[in-house]
Amino acid sequence: MTRLFLKEVARNPWGLGLLLLPPLLALGFQGRGEGVGLVGLYSGLLLLLPPLVLALATPLLASREEWAFLLGLPLCPGRAFLQGVLGVALGLGLPLLPGLLLVVGVLGLGPEAAFWLGLSGLGLLLFWSGLAAFLSALLLEERRALGLGFALFGLLNVLYGPLVVALAVRLKDYPLEGLLTLALLLNPQELHRVGLLSALKAPVLTGPLGYLVAERLGEVGPFLGFSLLAFGGVGLSLLAALVFARRDR
Repeated sequence: MTRLFLKEVARNPWGLGLLLLPPLLALGFQGRGEGVGLVGLYSGLLLLLPPLVLALATPLLASREEWAFLLGLPLCPGRAFLQGVLGVALGLGLPLLPGLLLVVGVLGLGPEAAFWLGLSGLGLLLFWSGLAAFLSALLLEERRALGLGFALFGLLNVLYGPLVVALAVRLKDYPLEGLLTLALLLNPQELHRVGLLSALKAPVLTGPLGYLVAERLGEVGPFLGFSLLAFGGVGLSLLAALVFARRDR
């Protein structure tokens, strides 16, 4: 099953976007310093990589007709779905990793920055592949899964910062620190960005969200954000397999 889904992703010409997107983004950050280039590239990937992952992964994983055919074979439903998710993630990672290697050359990154670039791309891929898998297993309908996926993308990657800052300002006179801390932890993508800024000492402002992270959680390193991204993606994939195995198909 893993090989089947890997081939399905690999044959999609839009997958080349994962190869070309990182170096094209990197061109806008040439000559701006290692830290600024890496954090700027990561911020760009936050806006462009998740929609591409959702568009490539969800139609495969949410296809009720395809799963009805495949489950006619002697396969355990949960294991089959998890193998499909693995195949999709591998198929997306094959073009993404060379694209990130091209970024190292374009920006002239050193070993440390190249290491964090690779982990950042891997973390984003795992997180959004897991989210696409969970939505697909939950809905088993391509349009609804894609629509909800893009709505979550807008919430987490576009509206998240303003909403958290507005929440912090609005509730500053109330003892709701736990709620605000939970809101910060719910988006590991931003925690990883703040951690990158801190680790690389990039000469750019962290913004109000970075200030809130430091105030509520203390100094965070990039490993915290990456760990939450990776474990979140794996956890969502396992949950998707469980939902798929138990739901009434």
